[in-house]
Amino acid sequence: MTGRVNKTLGLVIGAYLLVFLQSHLQWPRLWLGFQPDLTPALLVCAGLTLGAGQVSTAAMLTGLWLDSMSANPLGLSVLPLFIAGWAVFSFREFILRDQLVVQFYLGTTAGAAVPLLQVWLLQLVGSSPLLGWQMGVWCLVNALLCGVAVPVFGRLAKLLDRWFSHPLHDPNRWPNENRQIVRGKN
Repeated sequence: MTGRVNKTLGLVIGAYLLVFLQSHLQWPRLWLGFQPDLTPALLVCAGLTLGAGQVSTAAMLTGLWLDSMSANPLGLSVLPLFIAGWAVFSFREFILRDQLVVQFYLGTTAGAAVPLLQVWLLQLVGSSPLLGWQMGVWCLVNALLCGVAVPVFGRLAKLLDRWFSHPLHDPNRWPNENRQIVRGKN
């Protein structure tokens, strides 16, 4: 039970830090011309390694935190992030999780699908998002950044798991298998 709580807590803290850094740091926006969004990569990593509850919780909280920091209507980002995380979670038995190329393709696909779903939902709500060739280039570059971020987030999660978790204690395991207790008749 504590392993699941630790992973869930680490995911929520990581999602919060990711959203905070995306909204606080200005140099990616100045350097690239747009603010990259790496939350689809985080949801792909959660879908590959964690359970349904963690994926749903991460999508809901991350979407709400993103929308509270942007001009989007509150709750608009939840559904696209949930779809990206849930799609990976549903088919993760068929996915080669440890392959870097597969992680890159999953991140790239999610990084392209989430902004397109957000634009579609914005048009459904009645907003008029800025559409054009420049937005297509931004979407493509963001998808590539998400593709690169999925293996990085996966390695970081494994590193933190190795640092902060310990092996389960098995009381029936003795270091010496031949050891026996000899009892006398006294």
